[in-house]
This record gives sequence, C-alpha cells and structure tokens, in this order.
Amino acid sequence: MKFAPTDKLITDALRYMRVPPDGHNDELTHAVSEAFSRLEECISPRCTWGRFHFSRSGGGIDIEGAHIHSRDILRLTARSDECYLIAATLGHEADRQITLAQQKNMLDGLMLDACASVRIDAFVDEFMKREIAPGLHENEFMTSRFSPGYGDLSMSVTEDIIAILDATKRIGLGVTRSLMMTPIKSITAIAGLFYRA
Repeated sequence: MKFAPTDKLITDALRYMRVPPDGHNDELTHAVSEAFSRLEECISPRCTWGRFHFSRSGGGIDIEGAHIHSRDILRLTARSDECYLIAATLGHEADRQITLAQQKNMLDGLMLDACASVRIDAFVDEFMKREIAPGLHENEFMTSRFSPGYGDLSMSVTEDIIAILDATKRIGLGVTRSLMMTPIKSITAIAGLFYRA
C-alpha cells in the first residue's frame, strides 16, 4: 500500500524547510507529499531499545557503566530509578538518496532531507507507542524522549547509548569522531519512567 503522509507530517517537513505558514501552497504541499512517497521506497526503519536501572551521582545518572551528566535527565527521571534507552535509524539508503537529490536539485534535496528528519521522528514515536508503551506495568508511565544535543545533554551521550544497546550490531548504527551518527537520519534518546499512585 502506498505511503500517504498526514497533514501534520507535511506541515512539519515544511517547518524543517523553514517555509513560513503563509508560504504554504497546494503546489509545495503536493511536492512534499511526493517526496515522502519517494523516501518511503528507500528507507529501512529499524529500532532497538532497552529498559535499565540507574543510580544518581555527580549531577547525572550512572547506567550500565556509563555516567551521563545532565540536569535535564535528572529532572526527566526524577520519580524513578529506571529509564528507557532508544536508538533508531532509517538506514544508509535514505542518506544516499538525499545526497543524490542534493546533487541534482538543491530544493529537491532540501525537501527529501526535511521529510527524512520528520519521518525518523514519526517512526520513533510510533514505535514507542506500539512496542514499548504496552509493556508498562500498572501505574507506570513514560515521559517524552530526550535526545543528545538537546538542553544540557551532551552529544557524546550518543556513543554511550549506542554502546549500551549494542546498536551497531543490532541496527547498523554508528557514530563518527565528530559525533555525527551514521546513518545520518537516526535518533538516540532517553525516556524517563515515572510512577503514579
């Protein structure tokens, strides 16, 4: 069945492209929708995750031998001693197609790149809802996810998440010396777990 992007995905892609709301029109919306459809033909979405106990120390949390220094993560996990680590990717072919598109037509490349950024986010949200959330026990709730590079959570935490999840072996996700993920259209994140009486 042909992939049909929602209005929200299209709007989010246009936002990534920095198109102001008053710049939206039928022609541009149709072009973005077509870009999503082309993207769908080349992606291989994969995700790996785990639920882990952690302890607090030195302004952060210690998890599986790694120290993650972050006040934001301390706040995210304030009501629990467990969290979820998540890693996901659209695969290398998505990166290759974006590069090819950029070489042929910058606008087309920009459009495909924006669609891929939105698509990996949507994939992770749907995966968490479908695969992780159903495993929560009664009175357990999951926070929104928080990725390295946001707030005070260092990009270097990406390496820790990939290592803890063995994401290179499981889904082919790596990280360069400059802390860029490969494939580029990938996400690592931490989600807190909290309890409600």
